[in-house]
Amino acid sequence: MTRELCARWVASAPGKLVLGGEYAVLEGAPAIVAAVQVRATVRLASMRDASRGGSRLAPEVQATRRLVESELGSVEGELAIDVSLLRAGDHKLGVGSSAAAAVATAALLAHAHGLDVGSNRDRIFGWAYRGHAEVAPRGSGVDVAASTHGGVRRCTRDEHGLSSLPIPWPAGLAASVVFTGASARTSDLLDCVHALAERDPSAHRLALDRLHARADAFARGFESGDARAVLEATRTYHDAMDALGRAANAPIVESRLASIAEIAREHGGAAKPSGAGGGDVAIAFFETQTARRLFESAVERAGFAIVDVALGGEGAVVRED
Repeated sequence: MTRELCARWVASAPGKLVLGGEYAVLEGAPAIVAAVQVRATVRLASMRDASRGGSRLAPEVQATRRLVESELGSVEGELAIDVSLLRAGDHKLGVGSSAAAAVATAALLAHAHGLDVGSNRDRIFGWAYRGHAEVAPRGSGVDVAASTHGGVRRCTRDEHGLSSLPIPWPAGLAASVVFTGASARTSDLLDCVHALAERDPSAHRLALDRLHARADAFARGFESGDARAVLEATRTYHDAMDALGRAANAPIVESRLASIAEIAREHGGAAKPSGAGGGDVAIAFFETQTARRLFESAVERAGFAIVDVALGGEGAVVRED
């Protein structure tokens, strides 16, 4: 049966920040990921939007729509996607805009078929995860989990796919998100790491084993609510990401990310890239809000931008405009 989209329906899904576990999550290590409350929205396109053609939609959105409709039935109407809040001017922030758009698309189409989003999150995740994987098969999927479920999640991957569980934010842990001012392409960095594995398997194995151990430590500290352990694990994870980048000749911890980490250290905290690195955003942790505020003043003086966003919070929803 063919369904129709209602012009009043607006689906939205949050972006994501990887707090710990980058690269290592691809080999079974735990990753901690938080939803970030800058949201992608999807709605029925206006006549002007529709005249531009649905073919211009991101390929992740097109793949997700195809998967949902193949299972539930077709839905009439073109989609209008807005990911402007997940960007800083002409730059993407690196907080998972394509995953958020795919999740919001799945939620809107499911709603059109009468499915309640809240009680069908696992199905929405599955459609968006597979749709995203068709375009970016080497991605971990943690961004899709955060966009679907919201909150903070502990994610693990195996041969069956990605699983995730909610975990609380540690009491007393303060966080700050900093935009480097430059966007990065995750696929380019993954290409470099893949080339390292082919060129020098032992160096690749050493770097990934180091990251795996640090990811375990980060997850343990976060799950136990030990803010000091999170800071220490963040410092060592930053250094392990840097070591991987040097081995792979990839700018994973490039100069801006290194500067942000050093400023965090100077203020009693710890910072690391959030995601694959190369630019985008850094996540910094502190044991007090005072230290966080002093750090933010310092990084702004250094020319970086604080991204004032709430971490955790609501996952994918559909509401009437």
